[in-house]
Amino acid sequence: MNDILDIKGYEEYAKKKLPENITAFFSRGAGDEITLEDNSSAFDRIKLLPRVLKNVEKRSLSTTLLKQVIDFPLVIAPMAFQKLAHSDGEIATAKAAKEHNIIMVVSTCSTCSFEEIKAHTSASPLFQLYIYKDREITKSLIQLAELSGFVGIVLTVDAPIYGKRVKEIHHPITLSPDFDIKNLQKAGLNLKDIPANELLDYISSLLDPTISWNDIDWLRSITSLPIILKGIMNPKDIRIAIEHNVDAVVVSNHGGRQLDTTLSSVDALKLLRDTIDGNMEIILDGGIRKGIDILKALALGAKAVMVGRPILWGLSTNGEEGVKRVLNILKSELDIAMALCGYTSINQISEEVLFFPSR
Repeated sequence: MNDILDIKGYEEYAKKKLPENITAFFSRGAGDEITLEDNSSAFDRIKLLPRVLKNVEKRSLSTTLLKQVIDFPLVIAPMAFQKLAHSDGEIATAKAAKEHNIIMVVSTCSTCSFEEIKAHTSASPLFQLYIYKDREITKSLIQLAELSGFVGIVLTVDAPIYGKRVKEIHHPITLSPDFDIKNLQKAGLNLKDIPANELLDYISSLLDPTISWNDIDWLRSITSLPIILKGIMNPKDIRIAIEHNVDAVVVSNHGGRQLDTTLSSVDALKLLRDTIDGNMEIILDGGIRKGIDILKALALGAKAVMVGRPILWGLSTNGEEGVKRVLNILKSELDIAMALCGYTSINQISEEVLFFPSR
């Protein structure tokens, strides 16, 4: 594994190691997977105009996100069922995040408990929430996260129903009977009577398709934690989010897993940043595979990026050490890109370093 020097190498290694159905669950997208592919390729269409003779000997990648100082501008995305990748699951991911002092977002469908994960973090984690038809389950999840020391709610807003993922349908995962989804169970959801081959479909059926902007007000009535909306793509929705005093947004198309032929995340960021105009912090999610991608996202106005699949490839390959290595690669590549573009601080990065050939 010492010969793996980039995220692509980790992806290739993990896909050879994992069963085909787990690979499909982690890696595939909706429809013809046009958006899935475009999320990454859109970054490559943006070119760089580096500056020189800027004295870049001393550099700092540290930044502040949601009032937390982190070592570099990366957030670990919420990803379900991480024990499918490695037996240590989210605990291994949390330990790697702690070494880098970055924020981890924990999925509603985590296979480790809030308490277990929080015990292994330094930067306080955030909780990713789906709103379920049973609002008491939803409320209980939030209360459990609060009691465990989580400091924000990341509400996924682009999944009122489950998208059509053809490759996943062809290679469905079957969760074993002893597979624990600990926080959902602690919140009162009885999963013991659901057959293992029906568990994923059952959990998906619990999503509430009636969610609306009124639910932001409902969340505010039951928690004082900051609310971050994940899955924003349209400028009209940004304006409404500002009216609802949302604390931050994650510009995301759910990793291309929900609706095919949507804009890539980075193209959506170009549309949204002027609408936000400093009213809230922006996190970009989707397509980050290189440190250069992080620099481009920051230049377009993101405060940080959210990374999912590369974390899973590292976790699948070598548990905690694999995730640490993936984070090291992205951090090192960002550092190199900053230096070669003439920057010594994250706060210096601006759009002047970008060139858009299609303009």
